[in-house]
Amino acid sequence: MERHLHYRILLLFVVGLYACVDTYDAHLQLNSNLMVMNGIITDLAEPQTITISRSRPNADSSATTPVTKASVNLIVNGTTTIPLSETQSGTYQLPGDFKGQIGNTYQLRFQTSDGITYESSVETMVAVPPISRAYDQLSTKSATLAVDIGDTTVPASEVYIDYQDPPGQANFYLWRWREYEPQDWCASCLHGRYVVQDVGPVGNGEIKVLGCVNDTAMRSYSLYDYVCRTQCWDILYSTSINVFSDVYTNGKPQFGHKIAFLPIYQRNPALIVIEQLSLSANAYRYYKLFAEQTQNTGTLADSPPAPISGNIKNLANPQENVVGYFSAASVATYRHKITRDNLPFNKFIGLFRGLSHRRPRPESKDERINRGGIFGYTVPSAICIPSRTRTDIPPEGL
Repeated sequence: MERHLHYRILLLFVVGLYACVDTYDAHLQLNSNLMVMNGIITDLAEPQTITISRSRPNADSSATTPVTKASVNLIVNGTTTIPLSETQSGTYQLPGDFKGQIGNTYQLRFQTSDGITYESSVETMVAVPPISRAYDQLSTKSATLAVDIGDTTVPASEVYIDYQDPPGQANFYLWRWREYEPQDWCASCLHGRYVVQDVGPVGNGEIKVLGCVNDTAMRSYSLYDYVCRTQCWDILYSTSINVFSDVYTNGKPQFGHKIAFLPIYQRNPALIVIEQLSLSANAYRYYKLFAEQTQNTGTLADSPPAPISGNIKNLANPQENVVGYFSAASVATYRHKITRDNLPFNKFIGLFRGLSHRRPRPESKDERINRGGIFGYTVPSAICIPSRTRTDIPPEGL
């Protein structure tokens, strides 16, 4: 049971690559309180954040608690200290104008509210070559999904890139991606109904969104879904670790490196944003070993993987197992539109069903009327609420 739990915890952390990266220790004890840190400083003009939490595995799952009120600092070139501010529980952000620079060194140091200091190794930001081309093609394999009618298969596409590896130097790469798919359904209400109210003169379009409002007359398991009021896109993220070393290909052009395997839920065009990151040799070894342990392991009956460690240390107790890796990486970004123009099939299960594993269940107008106008007499459309996994802004390139 304990071995199986450790493996499940590994899988949870690999899915959260953007949030945190875990290490494996064959001697972890149930109910141990593991410090978890993740952060990749980049040279992109976007918010730069570090996440810190504690994970406490138990007999059935793993509970994660954000580490709050920590003093977190980034040391640049060993001399300049930049403080990070806590923007939400356990998430610490650098100043808005911060961008990493190629050639600079970076080190993370943080102290918890109870006075324990942790420090990373020093990471150097190395230049990364651009992506010269991206393309997609229909896969010979299908994706298997668990949906409302049981397991089913859907077609899939594969995305590849070309790039030129720089000669005369060792390069280590990490790829990640995010995909934008048009979404038609923007809210789901369990044991309730979606409600909006007009708050201005008729016709001016001003509304107050109350969202899902509980309906005591409904069965506890009743569920309704509501279409989007405006255009909306769901954002899907890579969930596997894709790394590569040029030890055998130094200076050679690289063709057809596979980036993504994407189930095709709908005919609508999609956009994939590919990021090619440079890594240090130590960061590459960490991610590669971690990928081997989580992605290339056979079954849960196999022998557990060997333990690995990240680059974060407790200064007072170096033997503490701190999970995660702090790194600095230059990033080359490439946007590729997946047109889906000439697919040899016409039937699609839809994005909503593909992601939620069930068909949408729209509320009917008659059901509203039967409630005597308590929730209004028409079924409203739902607001597309921006988040890490959703946007109402048309993605550039789509």
